[in-house]
Amino acid sequence: MNLSTKIYHKLETSLQYQLMVVMLVLTTLTIISACTSNTVPQSLTTSKPNILFILADDHRWDMLGKYHPIVKTPNLDELADKGTLFKNAFVTTPICATSRVSILTGLTERTHDFTFGRPKTGIEESANMYPAVLKRGGYLSAFVGKYEIGLSGKDKDRFDFFKPLLQSKTEQYQGKSMPQTYYIAELAKDFIEQSKDSNKPWTMSVNFWNPHAHDADLEDQYHYPEEFETMYADVTIPPAKFSDDATFQALPEFLKRSIGRERWQWRYDTPEKYQRMVKRYYRAISAVDKAVGMIYQKLEETGMADNTVIIYMGDNGYNLNERQLAGKWFGWEEDLRIPLIIYDPRNKNEHIPEAEKMALNIDIASTIVDLAGLDAPSSYQGKSLLPLLSEPNEIDWREEFFFEHMYQPRRTFIPPTVGLRTEKWKYIDFYKNGFQQLYDLEKDPQEEFNLIDSIQHKDVVTELSQKVDQYIKTYEQQRTQEVKQRNNFINIRNQAEPKYGQ
Repeated sequence: MNLSTKIYHKLETSLQYQLMVVMLVLTTLTIISACTSNTVPQSLTTSKPNILFILADDHRWDMLGKYHPIVKTPNLDELADKGTLFKNAFVTTPICATSRVSILTGLTERTHDFTFGRPKTGIEESANMYPAVLKRGGYLSAFVGKYEIGLSGKDKDRFDFFKPLLQSKTEQYQGKSMPQTYYIAELAKDFIEQSKDSNKPWTMSVNFWNPHAHDADLEDQYHYPEEFETMYADVTIPPAKFSDDATFQALPEFLKRSIGRERWQWRYDTPEKYQRMVKRYYRAISAVDKAVGMIYQKLEETGMADNTVIIYMGDNGYNLNERQLAGKWFGWEEDLRIPLIIYDPRNKNEHIPEAEKMALNIDIASTIVDLAGLDAPSSYQGKSLLPLLSEPNEIDWREEFFFEHMYQPRRTFIPPTVGLRTEKWKYIDFYKNGFQQLYDLEKDPQEEFNLIDSIQHKDVVTELSQKVDQYIKTYEQQRTQEVKQRNNFINIRNQAEPKYGQ
């Protein structure tokens, strides 16, 4: 080796050493800076995102301040502005317990077979719920808030932090009484604080009870922190669509005596009560919004905000005096549609603000597992929504979905339903009550005109009805052996040909 070559190698080694020292100093300064503010950016400890799933009870799709002329939800609006809002999000069963199991397992009610009064979700279904999948994949897993479901197996196998709550107006936290909505937020903040020193990513399900009514409190129904008491006091709530007497009288008798009418009497049977109760419902939504802001502030304080994907949704829709009915359960848009927001701070410049494709509650499990970089169980019936966040027009996506409501309580009357919603048609079969509905959603998005008796739509009804039967067959075939061996559910669809012109 000649002298010039030796000098070159010495200079090269020296420069590499200096560069290494500079990089080490910069990294050290970054860590020191973070430590002086009591936060270490989580990107320094884990490359996988945290996943925060937030669920509100009975929050219907149009009750976001971003789109609603009265309701105020500044924190949810901000998430929607920074993330993607799904304009056509739905549940496959509009009732809380069933929908929540569908969210966790990625399965329809027809497959997982869980609703009130049914056995616990099967062993396989419970083992495949997304918190268990992520926990096995190296994630910390947490659950806070409304539970009210039955799952097989041990909670410790799916949750590292488990705080299930029954509905109440207030709770005790660190010796102080506070509204339950804020208490749920504080528990969520506790888990975030505990996990900040871990080198593991985490997933947490935060399930608010609000804005669900307190059924035992017929006087007030909806509860919220006292600070919201005067909110919306100076506004007049517009009448709900189809809330006139003639529309109600045109309903079949079984709907007139259903739980929807029973709870209508609790909430909307006078103009004064309608104004009071709807405002209380709005306040309960705004309280959830503030709690979401509290949790997000904790993410910022702990340096986790930039590495935490947030998903917000409702567990089913909600009637607010439409057709002089209350609640959910039936199959109209008010029952099935929900708000759904996905905000991924890692993709600030690579997402679309609104997605038009159909999203379902059974998609959540696949989406969260996909976010975690894990393989979804083959049993999942939903799809990951992540492709829709960036290139929705290029995606081959569903154009229809099957929905149903199987629960039949003894203490009140809920008529069972099955149905199909496409981009154009809505078909609903109240199969135990001999009543069907068909709506042309393109011409009649408000679902005012039932076309079921129209001779010219006979072929449409036949096609949609046959598709419903096929979905039922497919989803029942996808049950596990454990579920197949159970006594069959009492809801078996009448296969008789639909009647027309009545």
